[in-house]
Amino acid sequence: MATKTANRASAGVTPKALRVGVVSDVATYSLEGVSLSNGDVIQMMKVPVNARIVDLYLVYAAGGQGSLIVGDGIDTDRYITATLASATAMTRMNGLPLPYTYSADDTID
Repeated sequence: MATKTANRASAGVTPKALRVGVVSDVATYSLEGVSLSNGDVIQMMKVPVNARIVDLYLVYAAGGQGSLIVGDGIDTDRYITATLASATAMTRMNGLPLPYTYSADDTID
């Protein structure tokens, strides 16, 4: 099991502080030339303290079979649990989870 880091979760990136209104962010991770093993984690973006995720999409090009789980450091499947199809697809977060406000900085994994 390995942990990989996307562009919005790298060490030099500061999570966007919450202000009045909604903040939108996009993270990208390319699997080109990278093979994943069961249990690998990709840290996609940092989440600042007091943030609340209201919507989340995952767009992927699946070249095989498997599953995707999107969560954070506290709940690994908080947002998405999906089975991969053999084509490009988009998955949206599992319904509307109960509002959760982060009490500390974290990452969407």
